[in-house]
Amino acid sequence: GGTSLLARLKAHRPQPLTQRMRGGAVPVQRPGRYGKAQSGGVSESGSVAGDGSNGYSSSFRCPYRLRKRGFILLAVVTVLAILGMGGVLEKTRRFLIRRVRILGQSSVWIEGWTVVSPGSHATWMRAKQYYEQQLPLIRSAALNYTVHSYFAEVGDYVTTPDMGWYEIIGFRAKTMARALKEEGRNDFRVEKDKCEMLSFFQRNRFPMPPVLKVWRNKGEAKYELEKHNDQLMGSSRFPVFLKCCHLTQGSSKSTIPLPSLGYVNKQWPYLNRWIDTKWAYRSDDWERPWAADMNQLTDSLLPGLLIQAPFQIPKGEGVQFMELKVEVLYGRAYLAVANEPYKGTIVTRNGVIETYPTLKHQITNHAVLNPPETKWVQEEGHLPKVWALAERAAKIMAVDEVRIDIFIRRGDPAGLAINENSLSSGMGYRMHFNFMSKVWAQGHLERWYKTYSSEVPIYLHTEVDSPNFDGGPVKGTPEQDI
Repeated sequence: GGTSLLARLKAHRPQPLTQRMRGGAVPVQRPGRYGKAQSGGVSESGSVAGDGSNGYSSSFRCPYRLRKRGFILLAVVTVLAILGMGGVLEKTRRFLIRRVRILGQSSVWIEGWTVVSPGSHATWMRAKQYYEQQLPLIRSAALNYTVHSYFAEVGDYVTTPDMGWYEIIGFRAKTMARALKEEGRNDFRVEKDKCEMLSFFQRNRFPMPPVLKVWRNKGEAKYELEKHNDQLMGSSRFPVFLKCCHLTQGSSKSTIPLPSLGYVNKQWPYLNRWIDTKWAYRSDDWERPWAADMNQLTDSLLPGLLIQAPFQIPKGEGVQFMELKVEVLYGRAYLAVANEPYKGTIVTRNGVIETYPTLKHQITNHAVLNPPETKWVQEEGHLPKVWALAERAAKIMAVDEVRIDIFIRRGDPAGLAINENSLSSGMGYRMHFNFMSKVWAQGHLERWYKTYSSEVPIYLHTEVDSPNFDGGPVKGTPEQDI
């Protein structure tokens, strides 16, 4: 009763954790920064008795700063390794893309799908029947057709009617490279020099979007585009298109739309850099197996720029225009390919339109016929005009095979316009691929056509220079065989 309050509080003070824990367990040790031991007793001096020396655990943890530096070092090494492998990775990527393109036009890929897909088989059968229908018509046309010796030389390399499309183009590239090296002939400029190509179309009065200006001097082009663009483009509809003469492959990204004069003025620093970059750039047709020979041709081109007005497209819902890329063999159009309304649409001379609306259809080449979106192409009378325009261009060139690209617009069959051509088309012709190459090869093997030579470059040809037109003198020496 006489015990003081302070004494009673001391008597009831909580015991240390070691005394309260059953069995006299060791006090809980909070982990330090360097991972002290979690087991062992406490020495008289208060230090932790662990398994290792100096009171540290034998399972050493790397300090934070060292870990951070290690991660940074690993990241740097990884980046350097990737950069060092860049050449190998890029070569591998290009190799795979080339192989995929070659596979896409091979019999293994095209006809392989006919085994597993009834729709693919039906599409292939239609292509075969179409070939059988068109073959005698093309042969008949070729008997009255003359091919320039510049193009006919490829026939020396054609040894079988089963030669692939890419193979024949590869031999064409080889013969053109030889002609450039040994004879100085640069007739390939009718395709590879966009300015010469458009001059060829203008000279022969083909309907086409107007060319507003051509430059072969970079300084003059920059000066006029920056200081006098209102005089160049003020009276034209927009967008106008700035194009490079010496770059024709799509991978070169050599065309840029100019939506207004205000855009040109506001974005001039960007356009100035773009011109510098593209002027120095040279085409590399690496996606195609004929790259080595074609690059020899394009490396010889002089750079240049041009401004071209647009092809006017009507406003409205649905498909209002199409660019039909027409394949002409021995002076007769065989078919056209387009990317409207779906990629790889095929238009044949009998008026059938094959479309491939889904990825599955595109992979297996299973066609959906005559969709309502393109009914206007068939009903408005566009196709006869398209075939005739493409055939006229081919006849002036006196070429065995060429692709002629033509714009058409809804509601205006007479408003078609030629866009460009190609002597090395990498377009996809789906189930028609092998049949088209068979026609091309057969024509050379059986010599359906006559040949002639001329000193006039193809890109300077007019109807007078080609023996495929009646009337007017024919420059050159007609001959039956080379």
